[in-house]
Amino acid sequence: MQKNQSLFKSALISAAISSSFLLAGCQFTNVFDQTNAVQTQQAQEMVELESLFSSEQISHVSLSNDGQWIAFLQMNNGGKNIHLVRQGEGLASAVTLTSFEDGVDGFVWSDNDNEILFNKDFEGNENDQIFTLRFTPNNLQAKPEVTRLTHNDDVDYTFIAQVKNNPSKIAVLANHISSQMDVFHVDIKTQAVQLVQKNDISFYTAELDDNGYAAVAAKLNPDNSVTVYKRANEGWSKVFQSEVGENVSVISYDHSNNRAFISGSVQGRDKKELLELDLATNKLKTAHKDPQDQSDLHHVVFDKKGQPMIVSYYGGRLRNYPIDGKSSKTLNKIKGHLDGEFDVLVEKIEHDKNQWYLTVSYANKPDEKFVYNTSTDTLTDLLNQAPTFDPNLLGERKSITYKATDGLEIQAYLTLPQHAKKNLPTIVLPHGGPWARDEWGYSSDYFVPIAHFFANRGYAVLQPNFRSSTGFGKKFIELGNRNWGTGAMQQDLTDGVNYLVSQGIADKKRVGIMGASYGGYAALAGATFTPDIYSAVISYVGPSSITAMVESFPEHYRPYMGTVFASVGDPLIDSDRLDMESRSPINFVDQIRTPIMLIQGANDPRIPQYQSDTIAKKLYKTNRPVEYILAKDEGHGFRQQDNKLASIVAMEAFFAKHLGGNKSVSVNPKISQHLTSLTVDVSKL
Repeated sequence: MQKNQSLFKSALISAAISSSFLLAGCQFTNVFDQTNAVQTQQAQEMVELESLFSSEQISHVSLSNDGQWIAFLQMNNGGKNIHLVRQGEGLASAVTLTSFEDGVDGFVWSDNDNEILFNKDFEGNENDQIFTLRFTPNNLQAKPEVTRLTHNDDVDYTFIAQVKNNPSKIAVLANHISSQMDVFHVDIKTQAVQLVQKNDISFYTAELDDNGYAAVAAKLNPDNSVTVYKRANEGWSKVFQSEVGENVSVISYDHSNNRAFISGSVQGRDKKELLELDLATNKLKTAHKDPQDQSDLHHVVFDKKGQPMIVSYYGGRLRNYPIDGKSSKTLNKIKGHLDGEFDVLVEKIEHDKNQWYLTVSYANKPDEKFVYNTSTDTLTDLLNQAPTFDPNLLGERKSITYKATDGLEIQAYLTLPQHAKKNLPTIVLPHGGPWARDEWGYSSDYFVPIAHFFANRGYAVLQPNFRSSTGFGKKFIELGNRNWGTGAMQQDLTDGVNYLVSQGIADKKRVGIMGASYGGYAALAGATFTPDIYSAVISYVGPSSITAMVESFPEHYRPYMGTVFASVGDPLIDSDRLDMESRSPINFVDQIRTPIMLIQGANDPRIPQYQSDTIAKKLYKTNRPVEYILAKDEGHGFRQQDNKLASIVAMEAFFAKHLGGNKSVSVNPKISQHLTSLTVDVSKL
């Protein structure tokens, strides 16, 4: 039910043509040669923007606990809202349950019949509020009963779970009383919010007992070590403390056997392993680790006794490891029902019903959801749609590796046009976070369809999992510490460009960079610290000042910011502050020699609007070309359909102008009109 959130909370982001302020008096390198580029382009049928990002596409498909209903998110009234259909019926029979203009962020089925729990913030302010929705099963046309359970717009309520022994209550983490994120129970019937557990240890991950209290928890310490605790009477007892930089997450708790399973890279381990923790003795042992020693633990499915049944890892592609022969045979049967090239993730298993819940991922079309019945060997389709676009129009997407300057191997995804494979205009697309990663599947991130969109327009698109990306072990993350902008993290991107040039894929005179959040910072860093590499730069909700970024975090984040401080420094320490300023693009605008586009949400609490305003003004005042797209009703990434489509149209025109790729023959006038409303006159800032 939580959003993925980058820069600190985790890694979210979603992804802009305005009039260009190209002013005389400043010389710019890497000027695009239109004539040469046209000769290298080969004809390719264009996929339509509104089919690739169709409002008809559904997501977050979820079967109710009783198996009678399917809920999903689909665009309605401008935002993603909850829809419902009876299991066995088609999408044509679905009804709309919510109509928020800024959409719903996430939902889960309640343990109470005919009830859904959902969360949303307001226009991107990231103070999540929690709601219940009750529908009438015999009359779906009746207006559902939507009740807001939390009522403080200045508080961020993070859903943890419904209380197992009392499903009329939910457990949340919230800064409801102080800046500290404590555990509260919220009564679904009365909306009463009750403090049940002070978070005196400032844990960031925990497993609850059946009464809705945190039982096993992990705390991130200021030095970036982690301490694991177990609840003892009314307080906490320390189980163990990791070394600095080691990663720990609690993933299951078994009260009856007094044990927990955690994901951790502790006690000399580099990759996260599945570890079994005996809470009576506080001893750890490895339950499973990557047989290829390549990747962190990705996903675990447990059997009915709470033991691991299927363990998954993600390198370039998903790899599943069944623990027993029966599970292996079942996975093979499932694969026999499917066609093409795909990855299968077993989301969960309902053992009493013999049902496996599956997500099937593809490179060139949205995920599909199924329920597999082991008794009947049948695969039930959960509202899987035919794509709203022709997958055959999309290009080739594959996992590659290349060596960085220091010899480190970097895994990346390369998306290429169907026909042209050499001397291409190229876009480097670094992910946000940076403590996140890119994956192969089409639905894995908002920017995978963006990569396909630009590959269809004739570009090579490179998405590197540069150092500090998650999933490749703690050493790989630590190699990014104090390496933002002028260090190895940015060099990994440059080395990716050099690799594509050496392979004849990229035209080195026509390389652009675009990213969101940390990726937006990397784009600005590319413009300032490696100005000869890139001919066009798009920063989407990217910080131009590292110092201002860290200082903008709310006070209740500070106990959890050890990773941030280890990575970029603490601005309260003078030497750290000086280093952060030396890596902040806002201080080096005079080095920029390439056109910049900025995309920003006015309500962004993590990268406030003034960051983009400030660098836009500096660029304009020094006669550097800048375009600025600003959405008044968005936060850290655009979620509303009109804003998303308009921003992509702007990106397409910007790169076509400066890199020479193809662009749409025609654009929906409504999108163009809306883009005009988002375009900022930088001269008036």
